Amino acid sequence: MRPLLIILGLLISIDAFADAKAGEKKAQLCLLCHKPENVKYGAPLLEAQSTKYLVRATTEYKIGKRSDPIMKSSVANLSSRDIRNIADYIASRPAVTGVFSTDPAKVAVGEKWVVEMKCGSCHGPTFAGTEAVPRLAGQITGYLISQLEAFAADRRAHPPIGTRFDRIGDVEAIAHYLTAMK
Repeated sequence: MRPLLIILGLLISIDAFADAKAGEKKAQLCLLCHKPENVKYGAPLLEAQSTKYLVRATTEYKIGKRSDPIMKSSVANLSSRDIRNIADYIASRPAVTGVFSTDPAKVAVGEKWVVEMKCGSCHGPTFAGTEAVPRLAGQITGYLISQLEAFAADRRAHPPIGTRFDRIGDVEAIAHYLTAMK
């Protein structure tokens, strides 16, 4: 019985020793789309997202909980260890900020909406995210607009339950504000 417990313990702890260096090579496929130069593809920036968030989101694409045919096929053959290694590598990269133009008037309006909706209570006061909640600061404006519109139209669920997006406000202004954050 004892050897079985030791083996189980080793198997369970493998994820605790994820290897960002091993993830770097496999992450290159991810970074083909997830980079500032690809704003037209609607893929979010991944740098400086937490490992936990990246693992959860990638796993949700793999099992079909999140719907996107490109992502589903891109992650289909990744093991849970691969996903963790890639997430560790991407999470270790510095945030990409200040590379997108924003409209100062929209930023000011967006700040009012973000304060009113209390977005910082989950995403943090600087919108850098938390372990389980994504970073929004410096994110691609078009991506933010598409996600806010998806929340408002109930095409995408937004935790926590009870968060209302039917009166989301000026999504473009909100996106400009969050993109302007560093």
